[in-house]
Amino acid sequence: MINENIKIVTKSPGKCLICGGYLILNKNKKGVVINIDTYMESKCEIENYEYRENEEFLIKIYSDYEKQEYNYNIIFKDNSLNIIEEKKNENKWIKNSIITCIFIYSIIFENLENNFKELKKKSKCISIIINSDYRFYSYNKEKFENNSCKSIKTGLGSSSALICSINSSLMNLFYLYNLKKNNLIIPQFSNINSIQDKKLKSSILVSSILSNNLSQNKIGSCFDIISSLTGNQIFQQMPYNLFIDNFQFNEKNINNIKSFVYEIENNYINKIEYLNDLKDKNLNISLISIESGSDTRIFVKNVLDYAKKNMTNELFDDKLFSNLNTICEDIISIFQNKKDFNLLKENCIKYRKILQEISKESKVEIEPVLLTKLLDELISMENIIYSICPGAGGYDSIVVIGKELNENFNNIIKCINNFNNNHSNIKAYIIQTKIVFDGSLINYNI
Repeated sequence: MINENIKIVTKSPGKCLICGGYLILNKNKKGVVINIDTYMESKCEIENYEYRENEEFLIKIYSDYEKQEYNYNIIFKDNSLNIIEEKKNENKWIKNSIITCIFIYSIIFENLENNFKELKKKSKCISIIINSDYRFYSYNKEKFENNSCKSIKTGLGSSSALICSINSSLMNLFYLYNLKKNNLIIPQFSNINSIQDKKLKSSILVSSILSNNLSQNKIGSCFDIISSLTGNQIFQQMPYNLFIDNFQFNEKNINNIKSFVYEIENNYINKIEYLNDLKDKNLNISLISIESGSDTRIFVKNVLDYAKKNMTNELFDDKLFSNLNTICEDIISIFQNKKDFNLLKENCIKYRKILQEISKESKVEIEPVLLTKLLDELISMENIIYSICPGAGGYDSIVVIGKELNENFNNIIKCINNFNNNHSNIKAYIIQTKIVFDGSLINYNI
């Protein structure tokens, strides 16, 4: 009889898109994504559970950072997969991750219906406990623990990290359980990139991407999902979309899922351009959280509306965005060719000037005027080589990259304090972070 004592822990990092914001929505353009040491952690295991009458197989979630419980009954019926939430504590990121992961694993590896029936007969369920780094939500750990800031985010990619950690832990649990059940060799891996089975790795990517698309009800670039899973990189969109229009978890989509996993496994994974030399460059990164925040979805919609009005042949081919892309390519070249990273400073200044023009023309505060002076003061400091509003910009955060940032820490604090003293309606706070050099970390006990 198989011993069901299997425990998987996945930690997925936050991200920072330091250049290429908006541009990467064009599949021909690139950006630079760096992961940081803020983690979402999912602990996934099989445990004992006393089922009630007529209760279906249960996956129970406890979100420690929300102090919230989610219970999902999994139903296979008429070649379809359904999920019923026992308590109406809706969290679409968690719910979509659970059903998507089960659906894709059942298509690519083996139908999980019989496994779930066997586990239920043995009074077993799947339990997942989710923990979050407080820095996804606040500069202040005490405020986070007192539950006074959970509706606020610091722009570090908490949703994508949550999706990646759940999908990775659950998919690996199914995979390792199957190997153990069939007395097969258990492989050794410690992160997504060290998984030897490319089909498993691709399935985790596809499941995470589809979970994200369904939760946002749109197809995005997925840079945050792919970097959180696989690591620091020069990002370029995959040339194919996983559609979401009226997506249903039934046999109609089986071939689409198989095709997408095949494309990721055979054509996309091997083309990811990793930034493996960042450790050697001894770069440090810190984030400055802007307490007011911005709505990324509105920013993206308005910038896309502006870009489409001004495009000739393709998105972002107008003069301003073409100039922005040229500077972005220069920044990418510094990373690709391992040039002197001090060159980033002058390119950062050029890049920001064009962002300021685009902000003015599009009427979208990609670099808010209120933050320009603060950004100017930061980039002027010795050893700071990059300072920008990352990603879609706005009032979420400022990224600061440099060498020996600790030596500049007091000057950065002084700069932030001066900013706060001069602005009563908006406040900035430093969040100390580090660059991490892997994607999602995996630890398992069988």
